[in-house]
Amino acid sequence: MLMFRVRSWGRSAIGCTLLVWSLLAAISAVRVGLAREPDPIADLEAEFLALVFDLPPSGLVGYLEAYGDDAGTDAAVRMYFAAQYALAPRVVVGRVGPEFLIVARGTERSGGDPRLEGYHLIRIFPSGHRVYRRLVP
Repeated sequence: MLMFRVRSWGRSAIGCTLLVWSLLAAISAVRVGLAREPDPIADLEAEFLALVFDLPPSGLVGYLEAYGDDAGTDAAVRMYFAAQYALAPRVVVGRVGPEFLIVARGTERSGGDPRLEGYHLIRIFPSGHRVYRRLVP
């Protein structure tokens, strides 16, 4: 009978140890997840994913490059690459000309941008991004 009690206690101790270890691991994972800083690229991708319903399912889509001193900055390049990644299989090209054109927030020249001539606005998104479509003569 003494052997039975020792075996029982040993199994219980192992079970309790595994339970405590699992709880500590779960708490640690939650703490790491809560402490993680937001990912700016993931946020940008989510913003551009909202545009898919106003764009063709594939093909070329224009992207209005930032104007002036903002062109080539890290933020402008990051935004352009996030658009390319999020909108695949569409091919996002950094120029005007294609039928559809994405104007990301902050890329348009203030006071009216002549690069948008011949395009009409389809939709403005809460993120500040806009989709234009070329007018067909």
